[in-house]
Amino acid sequence: MIMSAEVMNGRISKYLMYLICGTLISGCATVPIQYTYRVITDKCNCQEFHRTDRKHKIDFHFRAQYVMNHGVVTTIGIKFINRSRDTLLLDLGMVKISSRNVSYQYNDKFIPLPHLGISPFSSDTLTLTGSDLSGQDDWNKIAGEQLTLTLQGMRVGSHMLAEQTVTFIPENPKLQARY
Repeated sequence: MIMSAEVMNGRISKYLMYLICGTLISGCATVPIQYTYRVITDKCNCQEFHRTDRKHKIDFHFRAQYVMNHGVVTTIGIKFINRSRDTLLLDLGMVKISSRNVSYQYNDKFIPLPHLGISPFSSDTLTLTGSDLSGQDDWNKIAGEQLTLTLQGMRVGSHMLAEQTVTFIPENPKLQARY
């Protein structure tokens, strides 16, 4: 029997799809599911929070997500938008992450921000990632969790910016209705 290339490619594609689905279903390849945090600062209750320093023309956009993969692994993204005529400098800045339930390495301690300068009328994003020191998947840590990020010591030119504090609560898939 002679098959056209189109029929053969269709059969190969179907075979590969069965192979991939079978692998995923059997548990041989597990991909951690990503969940979001919601910001509860200023009664926002949103996945992305925007704050503007009107005096210095700096916008901050905050968002966070986590996976349960040998403990809670959290990633926080902060986008800085500099609408001023001076450079936004993070080199003297500090960041503190305070978690109610998760033991991160630098929990509740200020650590330096990277040496980053954001030119006038430009933007850049800073990504912070932290892992639970226990290394154990524990959904009980998500229940009642509250994560607070504090930024301080940033400046635009010679002007210090006000401290920025944002509080996150995680989505808890274990509390969602089951049908």
